[in-house]
Amino acid sequence: MSLPLNPLTIIKLIQYGKERVETVTSNKEACALLVDDLDIIQGILNGLGPEEKTSADNYKLSRVMKKLHRITTRTNALFDKCASGKKWVKIRQFVCATSIKGELQKLHSEVPVTIGMLNLVFHIKRSAYTRGGTAIPTVDESIFNEEDEQDTEETEEYYVNDDTDE
Repeated sequence: MSLPLNPLTIIKLIQYGKERVETVTSNKEACALLVDDLDIIQGILNGLGPEEKTSADNYKLSRVMKKLHRITTRTNALFDKCASGKKWVKIRQFVCATSIKGELQKLHSEVPVTIGMLNLVFHIKRSAYTRGGTAIPTVDESIFNEEDEQDTEETEEYYVNDDTDE
């Protein structure tokens, strides 16, 4: 089994997203909600002590870091698309496309489970974090097996910018 991704890598990806979201021209609300969620994750990762990092189960840590890497890289790619202001879409891209707003909302819905996974991996009290005043849902150990299946999901290659807030 490979070593888990370094939490500092995830923190840097989140920081990039937080900087990039200020330049988006479309889907501003969906982007802002996702950045708020990623800010919670950044707070968790920044608050980890050395003993929490060393006591974490490597398999579970690897699963959650892969999920965080997938979420943050996809988020940043979508933020770049929302910031580009590109209006024209080739017909092939349009036919095969996924809505950017829909993809942002999908990523936004994955964050609470990811926070729950972090809570399990690092033995953080579940009530320590809330998401917009809403408590993070409880997840159990079986979530790590489900994540194995989701890691094989392919990401969409084309997106349609369906919301312009200009």
